[in-house]
Amino acid sequence: MVDSKAKRNLKMNTLDGAFASVSDNLTNPFLGLFALSLGASPSQIGMLNAFPSFLGNILQIPYGVLAERVKNRKIPIAIGALINRITWVLIVFIPFLVAPEYAVPAVIILATFRVAAANLGVPAWTAIQAEIVPKSVRGRYYANRNIITASTGLLAMIAASRILALSYPGNYQVLFSLACVMGIFSLISFLQIRVEPLAGRTAASAGKKKRSLSPKATINLIKNNRAFSYYCFAAFIWGMGVNLVSPLVSVYFIQDLQGTAQYWAYVQAASTIATILCQRYWGQLSDVFGQKNIMVKAGIGAALVPFWWFIAPTALSGILINFWNGFVWGGFNLASFNLLLEITPDESRSMYVGVYNSLMGIAAAVGTLAGGFLAEAIGIKFLFLLSFAGRGLGLWLISRVDAGSDTTMRFRDLGYPLNRGRAQL
Repeated sequence: MVDSKAKRNLKMNTLDGAFASVSDNLTNPFLGLFALSLGASPSQIGMLNAFPSFLGNILQIPYGVLAERVKNRKIPIAIGALINRITWVLIVFIPFLVAPEYAVPAVIILATFRVAAANLGVPAWTAIQAEIVPKSVRGRYYANRNIITASTGLLAMIAASRILALSYPGNYQVLFSLACVMGIFSLISFLQIRVEPLAGRTAASAGKKKRSLSPKATINLIKNNRAFSYYCFAAFIWGMGVNLVSPLVSVYFIQDLQGTAQYWAYVQAASTIATILCQRYWGQLSDVFGQKNIMVKAGIGAALVPFWWFIAPTALSGILINFWNGFVWGGFNLASFNLLLEITPDESRSMYVGVYNSLMGIAAAVGTLAGGFLAEAIGIKFLFLLSFAGRGLGLWLISRVDAGSDTTMRFRDLGYPLNRGRAQL
């Protein structure tokens, strides 16, 4: 039974996610296209994704230490979120205030700074999620929350498609400035969540905690959790495979398939629609069959996405591919987040999350940098095949993660929610 305080927290948590989704979907899908409009090369697009991911996530370990030591964990979250949102305004105006040859480097530097700041509160935020969302309802709650955030994200992308039709560069300036405002509303909503402070420790317990966060002790802490260690390794390989080509899909869509920035917004919207439609489906499956099973089954579909782009004949194919992409990634992301919460202990969860995010940041940086330079050498099209192979290897490793008590799941069990629905009629 969820009490009134918990219900209010869940409501504010969902509202926070809704505003954040609007902000993110007004900016993230179009940052690469904005850089492209400034004259960025494929390798620079790779840097635009690699540098922010690497720096933002490599800092997750010290950020995790900070989250374990501060009494009010909302402080680093609020500081990081505020800088994150304001920087979008700088990104879209400063490139026009410097010499043209410095415009793209300025965007890369500002984007890196933005992500480093945004990730300041990630370990603390993740630990808070485990506290305010009861484990018994996580699958259903996050499915419903994801439906709401995806719906608001869809509305944001529809608005973005209209805004992008305005004259350049005013279209991007309106888009990113509006995202800043929506991000501030997200922060205000989050601050309404009531969280127990990390207070009341005795001097001895505080000292013990401090010792437990030393570099050597941290390494031992991670090594002793074999399920977590192997999961990090598997996710690292998967992440490299994904990031080889993901940041370059929009470039391929514009340059090779002859799409437009406005039409790209509709392609992104197709993914969001699929995410909305699939959440309750995957949520029911994850509650019955466990998180790893859903990651593997949905991951097969996610591994096929680069292959679909490889054989895509025209820009019109993008809508179908991204609808598939949104459906399978909706399941994979839902399960991967819940699995991370399950295999990390309540004590020092922020530290575990920091280590995990740092490794994912390195994987993303290596993948995007390699992808950017390989794109200039062999073309983006053939990167899709390399990404397909990398994802396949990563998924095989994920399938071997020890997830505890997951129920055996067969492919025909993917029809469970549908069969259950018919049985209730």
